[in-house]
Amino acid sequence: MNRQSEIKCSYFLVLLISLLFLLPCANSVTGAEIPTAWDVASRKAELPTIEDLTAGKVKKGDVIDKSNVDLVKQWLTPGTIEAIMQGMILTMGTNSNPYDGVPKEYVEATEKNKGKAVMDENRAVYYEKIGTPWPGGIPYPEPKNGDEVMAILKYGVGIIDYVTDGVLRFVNRDGKVYKNVGMSTTQVWVSNRIFPPLGTYPGYEGQMFRRVSTLTFPVEIKGQGQFAIRYYDDSKQYDSGFAYFPAYKRTLRISTTTWQDNIAGSDLTNGDSEGFREPYADWKFKLIGTEYLLIPEHRAPFPYISNKGMDCDPRLKWDVGVRFPRIGWAVFPVFVVEAVPTVKHIYGKKILYLGTPPYLLSSGAAEIMESYDRQGNLWKYYVNINGLFVEKWHSSIPFGVVMTDLQSQHTTQFLFNYTINQNVDPARCSLKELLARGR
Repeated sequence: MNRQSEIKCSYFLVLLISLLFLLPCANSVTGAEIPTAWDVASRKAELPTIEDLTAGKVKKGDVIDKSNVDLVKQWLTPGTIEAIMQGMILTMGTNSNPYDGVPKEYVEATEKNKGKAVMDENRAVYYEKIGTPWPGGIPYPEPKNGDEVMAILKYGVGIIDYVTDGVLRFVNRDGKVYKNVGMSTTQVWVSNRIFPPLGTYPGYEGQMFRRVSTLTFPVEIKGQGQFAIRYYDDSKQYDSGFAYFPAYKRTLRISTTTWQDNIAGSDLTNGDSEGFREPYADWKFKLIGTEYLLIPEHRAPFPYISNKGMDCDPRLKWDVGVRFPRIGWAVFPVFVVEAVPTVKHIYGKKILYLGTPPYLLSSGAAEIMESYDRQGNLWKYYVNINGLFVEKWHSSIPFGVVMTDLQSQHTTQFLFNYTINQNVDPARCSLKELLARGR
């Protein structure tokens, strides 16, 4: 080989080696290529994995605890970080695909009604013109402010009813269960329905949903519960309904404080259901941003809970006794919304972490909720335990929720069986039904 050929060959080898170092490996994403959370939420880009976000430092199956939390700290909420410092452990799980946990009817309704949502001065959402109820699907696929995000939670639910039968487990700071309380809830949406009867359930015009929730054991509190009607525009017509106390055979009308009452002495209030179930008329909302966060994966690898919450699969590990279930966590783009009460309230504010439209839960529940006391200190931490995938409804449904008082380190777990879309008659959610359950 002559000198000129040797030079050309050496040049080619140097160029080839340089390219091998510069080109990314298959199925990897470099830092410069990671899209914004908004681009993923608006379907302009693919969802990165935790391996992508950490440049390979953390992978699926890895465990995160307080010794290595700094590796993923920027993708955790303040409540999640504090819970980890108190002993919670995360396992890196599986990302979801877009619209992987909602019915096709929900996606079809969203596409059909896109751009036709109209919001009035009270933040009620209508279809094309004020006064025509929203027929179903996501009213604001690309929300611009906190009111539009919260309209998804209120008017864009992907189920028509649910029934939960389960147990509230009271867990002390040492991780020991010291009390169990049974609870059953039935909730029926009578507006925005994506399954027949579509839209508004005949005879229930002007209402949003009807709900009955009762305690089922122990015997001394059995039958205590609440019946509530949420109206389509709760600023014009506030919630109506009753709380019932069978020991005194007494009913009390629902007021603004009813939603603030705790459930059987637990860490959960009536208004903490699904992360936020209080009338919007009592709150103002601000969209803080759209971010990547680690939240519980939507599909569980096996059924965590059975027998109305009384039994846990032995494969489900717990940390700090049974304070924290060790479940899978995955990357999601979420909306971060600050909710501040406009009435006297036990909470100073709530921070809600809500799934963006391609990654919603059918129930419309918040993924994570953090409540602050009136002095501005982080107080409670609410997180879903997802979730069984029901093929019939193409929906991921939860096995329960965990509400932790981060100040006292006391925890309440509501573990349950959860059925959806049974076409429950709204008449089953009534004062008569509440009283019947109390007998």
